[in-house]
Amino acid sequence: MLDNFFSLNKPFEDKDETAFEELIQSSKHIHSVLYRPDKLIISGKRVENIKFENVSFSKTMIEDLTFRNCTFESCLFIGSTIKNVEFHECEFTDCNFHKVNLENIYAKPHQFKKAISDKNYANIAVHLYHELRQNYNTTYQREFKFYIEYHFNYWKTINDFNLAKYHKKKWKEYYPSFIGRKIYEIFLGYGYKTRNFLITTFLTVIIIIGINHYFSNSLFSESIEPSLLESVYFTITTMATLGSSGYTPNTDVGFLFVIFNVIIGISILTTSINTIFKRLIK
Repeated sequence: MLDNFFSLNKPFEDKDETAFEELIQSSKHIHSVLYRPDKLIISGKRVENIKFENVSFSKTMIEDLTFRNCTFESCLFIGSTIKNVEFHECEFTDCNFHKVNLENIYAKPHQFKKAISDKNYANIAVHLYHELRQNYNTTYQREFKFYIEYHFNYWKTINDFNLAKYHKKKWKEYYPSFIGRKIYEIFLGYGYKTRNFLITTFLTVIIIIGINHYFSNSLFSESIEPSLLESVYFTITTMATLGSSGYTPNTDVGFLFVIFNVIIGISILTTSINTIFKRLIK
């Protein structure tokens, strides 16, 4: 890991085009190197099975290259332009992409999952994921959209929180928003992670069924002993049809329970529509 996120760990060596290409051809582990030229030139245009560690490509044009099965650990891409480049089965770990410019690249987004781990540099992560989302939009790589949108929102939430603290805003000006967005992230995945939404929906329905079943005697004036299946039926029909079907509560508590079921049902329906809209329309 970099001791200073904006500079290489010492000691390191300066390399020109010739010396660096010799390393590419002869070594599978390139470490502690500052690449000096303005453009990365590699004959054959392919770089495979190499680990780059503590290497700086800052302010470098990386163009018309293919990287395959490469790892980049504690590397600097500050102010670099990466253009017409393909990354296949590569991995970035704790790399600085401050003000990087991405143009027409192919790279599955999970390769950048560990690119930035320190939340103090959330602003750099926001920039990186913004560049990636712009790249995927312009190159029509729509299959990566939802993954990248989730991580962009994740880091933006952290960055907004950091900025609020930096500007010494009162806690009530940013904590409610931050907590709300974290809840949205955990339970609904910002509307981009279907798994989060499905798990949350399933657990919510199970909990509501349990509550309705446990308090069933309070819903009706007469004493009843409903089966679990009847409680499931009452809950689902109330939530799905915005009103109870077959079983009509006749107590104040019962009416409150129906209202509660309806509100939860509307919330789940609205979230479902929003999730579908994001996937089909945007």
